[in-house]
Amino acid sequence: MTKVSASDDIVTQYKKHLADYIKLPSVSAQNKAIPETAEFLRKLFTQAGGQARVFHDYKYPLVYADFQPEDPQKRATTVLFYNHYDVQPPEPLEEWHSEPFTLTEKDGKLVGRGVADCKGELIARLTALNIYRQEHGDFPFQVKFFVEGAEEIASQNLEDYLKKYADLFQTDLVVWEGGSKTSQGKLEITGGNKGISCFDLVTRTGKDDIHSSSAAYIEGPGWRLAQALATLRDVNSGRILVDGFYDDVEEPSPRARALIDKMYLDKESVKKLHDLQLPFLFDNIKEAYAFEPTINIAGLTSGYEGESVKTVLPHTARAKIDARLVPHQDPVDIYKKVQKYLNKRGFSDVKVEYLMGEKSYRSDLDAPIVRSILDVAAKVYGGEDHLQLLPTSSGTGPMYLFNHYLHAPLMSFGIGDPGSGAHSPNENVHLDNYHQGIRFLTAIFEHLARN
Repeated sequence: MTKVSASDDIVTQYKKHLADYIKLPSVSAQNKAIPETAEFLRKLFTQAGGQARVFHDYKYPLVYADFQPEDPQKRATTVLFYNHYDVQPPEPLEEWHSEPFTLTEKDGKLVGRGVADCKGELIARLTALNIYRQEHGDFPFQVKFFVEGAEEIASQNLEDYLKKYADLFQTDLVVWEGGSKTSQGKLEITGGNKGISCFDLVTRTGKDDIHSSSAAYIEGPGWRLAQALATLRDVNSGRILVDGFYDDVEEPSPRARALIDKMYLDKESVKKLHDLQLPFLFDNIKEAYAFEPTINIAGLTSGYEGESVKTVLPHTARAKIDARLVPHQDPVDIYKKVQKYLNKRGFSDVKVEYLMGEKSYRSDLDAPIVRSILDVAAKVYGGEDHLQLLPTSSGTGPMYLFNHYLHAPLMSFGIGDPGSGAHSPNENVHLDNYHQGIRFLTAIFEHLARN
C-alpha cells in the first residue's frame, strides 16, 4: 500500500497550496474573493495535469476539472469529486487563537477557516491523485472535480449548472465534499442526507405597535403565533400533525435499518454533551436520526427584545421553521401542506412564507463501486470494526440533485473529526487524519485502477 512518506515532496507541495487556498477569504455570504478563488483553483487543477475551466453562467462561478489517463481503456471508469470553495464567515474573530485565513500548524493540527469544510478535503484528494500519477506515470481512471462557490448559501444555481451541463459531468460515482471520524475514532462513511424545507410563520394583528395595556382587549401576535405552533405537533408523541405530512415518506430498507442499528448514538452521552433538560422525543433515537422527518422551531421573534422593559403590544410575530425531510418528501409540498393545515385549524391569518428547500437522498451503500471502496476503507483504517456506515446523515446538502441529473451513486467520507469545528472559530483537522485520508484516497485510486 502506498505510504505518504514515499511522496513527502508532493504532500509538502500541496500543503503549501492549501495555505494559499485558505488565504483566500472566499465567504459567499459576504461575496468576498469568489472570482479570485475560482481562478486559483483553475490554475491549480491545470498545473496538476487536468483540463480545467471556470463556468461564469451565474453569480457564483463553478470550477470544473477533468483528469484523463493517456490509456483509453482506463477511461471506462469515472469518479467525480464534489467540493465547494466557499466558506463560512470567520466571526466571532475574538475567539480565534490564530488568524482565520492563515493556515496554522499547532498541536498536531492544521487550523484555518475552510480547512475542514472543505478546502482541506479538496487538497487531500488532489494530493493523492498526484501521488498516484507520480508512481504510475498516468492517472488511474477519469477523475473529475466539481467545485461550486455557493454551498454555504444554499447552493444557489447548482441545479442550473447540473441541468445545463449534465452530459459533461457524467460519472460512475460521486464522492461527496467530505466527512469525519466519529467520537470513537471510526471513519464515518455516509450514503445520503436528509432534505429540508425552510419557511417562516408570520402573524400580524395591526399596522404598528401599541401600548401593552391594550392587551386587555386586543389579541397579541405572539399569543396567536404560539397557539398556531402548538397545533403542529403532538405534545406527547412528537408526531407531526400536519395533514399529509407523512404521505410520501419512503420506508427505509432492511439494509438501511441494519446499518443504522450498528451506529453509535448513545442517549446518555448525548444528554450529557448538551446538558439536556427535557426527554427525548423517540425511544429509538438512532432511527429518528436517520429516518424521521422533523418540524423544528429555529427562531421566534416579536416585539421588544432589548434590555430592561418596554411595555408594548407588538403588531407582528415571526417563527423561523426548518423541516428536515426524508426521501420522496418535497420541500414546496410540505410548506403548502403546513399553510393548508393552519387554514383548516382556523389560523388562516398565520401566513407561511417559503424560503428555500432541498430534497433528500438516501443510499444503502450497496452499489458495486461503493462496496469496492468500502473494502479499501476497511484495509486502510484497520478493519470493518473501524468503520461506521450510514445510509444517510441527519444534515442536508444537494446530494439529491447530483443523483437526479447524473444518475450515479454517492458516498461521503473525509478527514475531519468531532472536534474539527467546521463552522466555528479555530476550525481544524488533525494532521494524522489528513495524512491517513491521503493514504485512503491513494489506495482507492490503486484499487479501482486494477479492477
